[in-house]
Amino acid sequence: MKPLLIFNITLSRCFILTFMLLTCIVTANSISQYKPLTNDLWCMEFFDESSGITVGSTGTVMQTNDGGVSWTEKTSGTINTLKKTAILSDDNIVVVGLRGTIIKTTDHGETWKPKASGLNIDLYGVCFGGRLSETGIAVGDNGTILRSTDQGETWNAVTMDINIGKKVNYRSVAFGSESNGVIVGQNGALLLTSDGGISWYSSPSIVPCVNYVFAIMTNDFTAFATGDNGVIIRSTNAGESWETLNTGVSNTLYRIRFADDQNAISVGKEGTILKTTDGGLSWTSESGGYSNDLNCLFVVDEQVSYAGGSDGLILKTTDGGISWVQQGVNKNNRNGFEQNEQKISVFPNPSNPISVINYSVSELSFVTIKIYDVLGKELDLLVNEIHSKGTYSVLFDGTKLSSGMYFCKMAVQNENGITAKTMKIILVK
Repeated sequence: MKPLLIFNITLSRCFILTFMLLTCIVTANSISQYKPLTNDLWCMEFFDESSGITVGSTGTVMQTNDGGVSWTEKTSGTINTLKKTAILSDDNIVVVGLRGTIIKTTDHGETWKPKASGLNIDLYGVCFGGRLSETGIAVGDNGTILRSTDQGETWNAVTMDINIGKKVNYRSVAFGSESNGVIVGQNGALLLTSDGGISWYSSPSIVPCVNYVFAIMTNDFTAFATGDNGVIIRSTNAGESWETLNTGVSNTLYRIRFADDQNAISVGKEGTILKTTDGGLSWTSESGGYSNDLNCLFVVDEQVSYAGGSDGLILKTTDGGISWVQQGVNKNNRNGFEQNEQKISVFPNPSNPISVINYSVSELSFVTIKIYDVLGKELDLLVNEIHSKGTYSVLFDGTKLSSGMYFCKMAVQNENGITAKTMKIILVK
């Protein structure tokens, strides 16, 4: 072999190794920068039209000060999924999440400190009796109800009536005042309080036996709850009786928020967006143009609202919900994988209990593939490495899992940013 040819080959190999090393460094930095924008978002609150906060999976906390155009990641101090926020003032915010996580900030979300819940049970809801209120309630699995009387600094379990089931999974709590509140949960659970959460009793109303996921009180007596199969129920007497509203949809509704006593928006599974202008008596379906689950919602006023959900999607409307515009990074890429032509498929699906996940990437990228349950808990990390352009496969082994629905999420990081896609896997044994 000629010396010049040997030199050229050696130089080419050095260039390739250097490029791969630099790619790893850049990719690692990019993942750190973009990671929160691919995590599912579970709650969003705004202080005003410009300043807001959103929380989600793997301890995600992000803030915006420009109406959602850009978001800044904050260190939450936890990797547990965060489910619900409660804003007590512009400086004081309490957040609850899975595995008994409770964190609090007293400096507008710049720094966060853990608060002891005394348990390792998943928490899904938290609410105080209004801004500046000292008293709050947090709820979760296995009949968990916690109460704080010092703005979320300390929490104690509420002793429940013996007639109330202990294993009910509660999903949300809402207060219309310092005294009146409601808790909703799975299997039609509806609890009421009139003493600020010291004691709770079951609502006497006969309601559909569905899984409720969110509750809100618009005043001392009016309450709404959303749930499976497009259900929205309303009470005008502090939860003593309820009526079911006709929404015209079958997807789970994860949130409902009001601009005033007549105008409201509800969002839910697979991009569902509903709007009412008559206090909830009738609903019209609006299209945001996205199929992501919309898990969180905040209504600023009759015109301006924000929604967020799976894969870090954040939407904003300025015309009362008629049209929605994506906020933040990758806002021009509606379908995630269309721009870079990444693909993912599962076969067979349903799985019994092993399937092959086939996927492809269009350029040098860092790829992660994770498995989640229906509650958003990460169960398995199948892929976590750099891939060159090409087609790949990995096994999904559901041997140790129960039959049911799971989610396979693929995230791809390259020089164009992050794209992500989530697929359902039905496991049948």
